[in-house]
Amino acid sequence: MNTVVPAAELRATVRAWADEALALSPTALKVLKHSFGAETDHIAGVGTLAFDSLELFVGSPEAREGVRAFNEKRPADFGPFR
Repeated sequence: MNTVVPAAELRATVRAWADEALALSPTALKVLKHSFGAETDHIAGVGTLAFDSLELFVGSPEAREGVRAFNEKRPADFGPFR
């Protein structure tokens, strides 16, 4: 995301985006950040990143919270995993 806002709205805009990011899965965000560098790797490198990341995440309590929240139709609480 990006946008241009008046200087007076900058702090509130940054805070809103930060709050959105804080509501997301920390492990998923970490993997996403690492994947930005993988775009220059060969397809095998990207595949390895994907499968290693999936293995890391799938059995975690964080993943279980995400699935539970989805099934219960509520926002996930990833706070305990920060």
